Parts: sequence; C-alpha cells; structure tokens
Amino acid sequence: MSILRRDFIKKVSLATLAAGGFGCPGLAFPHHSGVEIYPPIPNRLPKVLVSKSRIIKQSVGLRPYRKSGPRIELQELGNKKIIHNYGHGGSGWSLSWGSAMLASELVAQTGISKVAVMGCGVVGLSTARTLQNQGYEVTIYTKEVYPNITSAMATGTWSPTHKLIDPDKITSEFQTMFKKAYMHSFNTYQRMLGLNRVVDWMDTYNIRSGEVENSNDLRKKLISPDMDFYPKPIALKRRENPFKYKEVRKGPTNIFNIPSYLKMLTDDFLLAGGKIKVKSFKKPEEVDALPQQCIVNCTGLGAMEIFGDDEMSPVSGQLCFLVPQRELNYRANMAGIYFIPRRDGIMIGGNHIENNWNTDPDPAVTDRFLDGVSEMMKNLRR
Repeated sequence: MSILRRDFIKKVSLATLAAGGFGCPGLAFPHHSGVEIYPPIPNRLPKVLVSKSRIIKQSVGLRPYRKSGPRIELQELGNKKIIHNYGHGGSGWSLSWGSAMLASELVAQTGISKVAVMGCGVVGLSTARTLQNQGYEVTIYTKEVYPNITSAMATGTWSPTHKLIDPDKITSEFQTMFKKAYMHSFNTYQRMLGLNRVVDWMDTYNIRSGEVENSNDLRKKLISPDMDFYPKPIALKRRENPFKYKEVRKGPTNIFNIPSYLKMLTDDFLLAGGKIKVKSFKKPEEVDALPQQCIVNCTGLGAMEIFGDDEMSPVSGQLCFLVPQRELNYRANMAGIYFIPRRDGIMIGGNHIENNWNTDPDPAVTDRFLDGVSEMMKNLRR
C-alpha cells in the first residue's frame, strides 16, 4: 500500500469518527459551536424484584442493649474468674474482634490456661478464636448453635455505634475502650477480605426523599477525628445519579456474609481443637459448677437471667428476606428502610423496638418494608 493511500484512509476514518458514524457513545467530540457535548448516561442499576410471593423467610432478632454500654470486665464468683463480654446492642458484629481482644487481656491476668466461653454467637466465637490463637484450651458452652442464635438474625454491616450506649453514659474510660475495640475490629475485618467473601465491600445509596434526616449523635460523640477514616459518602450529580430522587449519596460499606462467616468461625474453632457443648444456664451456681476456673461470659441477653444484669434490655429488629438475585451488587436505604443483597437472600429491614421481647414478625411491618423498596425501584432510572 502506498504512503498516499494510507494517508487517505487515515483521514477518511478520522472524519467518519468525528461525524459519529463509528464513535463510542460515551465519547465527546468538538461540536461546530465549539462546545463539547456529553450525552447523559444514567448509571443503571439492576432492579430488586419486590413481591410477597418472593418472601422466603422472616425473623425478629433481639439486640442485647445496655444503657452503660458493653460490659467487659473481670468478676470473681466463688473460686471462678468470670470475664464478662456482652451487651453490644446493634454493634456486636462490628466490634466482636475488638471486644474479644479486650476480654483476652483480662483472661491473661488470671494466669489460667483452660478457658470456658459461654455463648456461641459472633462475640462468643470471636472470643474463643482469639483465645485459641493465644494458646488457650477453649470449650464453648451454649444453649443454641447456628442457625438458632441471635447473631444469625443480624443485618451484617459495619455499624460500630448502632445502639451501643446511651449517649449520656459515655465516660472517658468507655471512649478509650471503644477506640481500642473499634480499631482492632476494623483492621481484623480488612485482613479477611478475599477469604471466600465472608467480608466484603458494597456500594450504598442513601436516598433523601423529603424526610428529615436523623443525625447520629452517638457516632459524633464516639468517633474522634483520628478514628474518622471510614470512606465518606459523596453527593451524586445528576449525570451520576441512578435514581430520580434529587438528593442521593453514594459510599462503600463493609458487609458480612453471615452464614458463611459463622460457619467459618465454627469450623476453625473445632479444627483448632475446641469443643462445643450444648448447655443452658439459669443461675450463677450452674456457672460455678463448670470444670474450668476461668469463664468468659458472652451470653448477651442471657446475662439478665444468669447474672441479674438489670441494665440489659432487648431491642427487636424485624427482617424480611426475598429470593436472592445474583445480579444485585448494591444496597440502598430511604426513610429508614433498607435492602441488602446477600447470598442467603435480599434482606429488607429498618425497624427497632425497645424493650420488646416478641419475636413474631408483624405483617404490617413486612408490608411497610416491601412498599419502601418498591418505591425506590419505581424511581430507578431505566
């Protein structure tokens, strides 16, 4: 091919591209007016299929809330050393590894090598694994195992200040303890990324539809500037916004794949030589009868009956699960209602009732959940 012919083909090709004949739709080329044109390209998201017929399960979990915050302290009971590690409200999943680390430091003060852990939720399992990694011989005593535990009914997102403590009860000692647990937990979870997706990051869309936004006073009080490293959501411009709502913010959120995560912790505990024994406790004397001299109490709401902790109260949260959709890769919330796609279903929630022991799902709450997600989907740009 001659040089003149190659030059001719090159010029014709460039002219054709500039005219839009074979151009990529997202590229901008100079217009005759001198203004570059960028056609709007909505960020299209897959749609949640909302229907009562797609509900596969519902549950009501009870969060173990203490007004003065989690109890992590050493108590002597007869000849036994009891380390308490319970009462995390809606922050148990987020702070589990940090709380386990704090509890293990108290265990070390006893000089005892054989330890019992009461409770097999995420706090109990994290505590047991932390102790095993430090060389302790650990036995778990629990009245229930997965999936019949409260931890299995959690949302499974990073929420380290959710219903954790009464804001008026925060002390400098609690602030120090919280910071230590917060940092250790976050760093531990980041080291789990890539491990069969038991921990992951997911984009979250926070939608404002005219309702008054509630400020998280507890977060503002507990998260100091040197701890405020979590990625911030950003306000989306019109061209970036996948919803028809004007005010939408987008940011990443840590999520936990609860079924796989709890199974992993249980399997790792057993493979490391741990033992799980099914046993219920009603009073301190039954705890004192255990063969181990050092016992870590991770019973959550069970501490009310066993140890008479009258600061404890349940905060119920209802969840509704729809058939999983593999294509969903984002979560969203609006007016207090959220949905989170998980491998065990599309989880919908958004309520909490203080001092409520009723674990029967309320049909009216389910309808409100479905209506809320339906409204979000109606306002997705197509």
